[in-house]
Amino acid sequence: MLSDHNRKEFLATPQLVRFDFVSGTNGFEPTLLIKADVVVLKYLTRGVRLQLMIAQTHGHRLIYSLIVHDDPTSPGVIWSVLEREEERQALLGVAEGKPLQVFLFNELAINVAWAEIQVAVAGNRLGSLAAYAGLGKFDHSSVVATIDDIYPRLRDGEVDDPTMLLIDLPAVSEWNRVRNLLITNRSGVSEVDLFHFDEGRQQEKLVIWLADNLHPDVIIDQPQIMKGGRFRELTDIILSYSGGTFIFESKALTLLNRPELPDRTKLSSNISASIEKAFKQLKGAARQIRDGATICDLAGREHEVERTQPIHAIILVPDLSLLPPKFGFDMMVEFVKATGGYLHILDPSELLRVVGIAEELVRRSESQTITPMTALDSRFIQRAETCVEAQSLNVEIITRFKAAS
Repeated sequence: MLSDHNRKEFLATPQLVRFDFVSGTNGFEPTLLIKADVVVLKYLTRGVRLQLMIAQTHGHRLIYSLIVHDDPTSPGVIWSVLEREEERQALLGVAEGKPLQVFLFNELAINVAWAEIQVAVAGNRLGSLAAYAGLGKFDHSSVVATIDDIYPRLRDGEVDDPTMLLIDLPAVSEWNRVRNLLITNRSGVSEVDLFHFDEGRQQEKLVIWLADNLHPDVIIDQPQIMKGGRFRELTDIILSYSGGTFIFESKALTLLNRPELPDRTKLSSNISASIEKAFKQLKGAARQIRDGATICDLAGREHEVERTQPIHAIILVPDLSLLPPKFGFDMMVEFVKATGGYLHILDPSELLRVVGIAEELVRRSESQTITPMTALDSRFIQRAETCVEAQSLNVEIITRFKAAS
């Protein structure tokens, strides 16, 4: 379980790493917490090459980064600036040769796996950098350009600087699997398991987890309609309340069962083709709902959903960064013409952000008429307006609230 300060940061930040010094079975242990989207987590569990980069910047402040070699030309970099004494103690422990405990967290800040590794650190440079590092809150946005500059120079051997360090991390032969169960408000059981063989189904489960606290009037997992004399799946998930209906089509990427690990360029091609399929499925589903099709759950129970308001159709992908910046606007226009509804593309991190803002709007509202679902509806309408302005469905919206006076 994350501590309170780590949990708040992990929920607010799509990807980051944090060192911590935590009481474990062998006393206090150096610990590395990694929060990333499911694509990166699967790369990690498949044994992709990892490096730890340490660099001093802005005086004695210390940046530490996990380099994930998920692409031959542009590896992923997940980083933080050291701020707390516990982070310093963790780095000092690694420098002394203590085993490092590594914990993986998904987009919802849920721990999904852990492992122990032994990091080989040559010399005493890591200990020196950690010992003299400054502490306290730091504006991470001020060092983004520094991160982009340091790694290529270290990788290419251009820098022999005592304030910088690049360490190869050992491959993890076996991750310890963590299975998480949510008992929903309707007394159902929903499981999130990073290693589950049905990777697409696991992405759908994240929607169930996020939707549970929104209290929709209707939530149907794998809704069914009668077609050709038998039940067929309409879409992946339906949420509905008196003011509108939301339909989800989840398109995941299979990584765990591939004999060879693809690079991100290949994944981008895969997800673009899947989005086109999801668009057609959602357009058909929206028409069926609008035309009054009877909708049942897997047990055959009939459910009534709101059909008069414009439908929100959401394509859920694992990672928006796999898409080009300008993407999908033609599909959005076509969807409006065909159904009168809204089309959105989100990844789990962006969906978490939208749901979180909706919940915060309810908490801050002085009106008793605003419910989580009405707030969610308004956020998706605002998102659609932003997409029109950007001429793209690939957008991320950051909302900041003023502190109460």
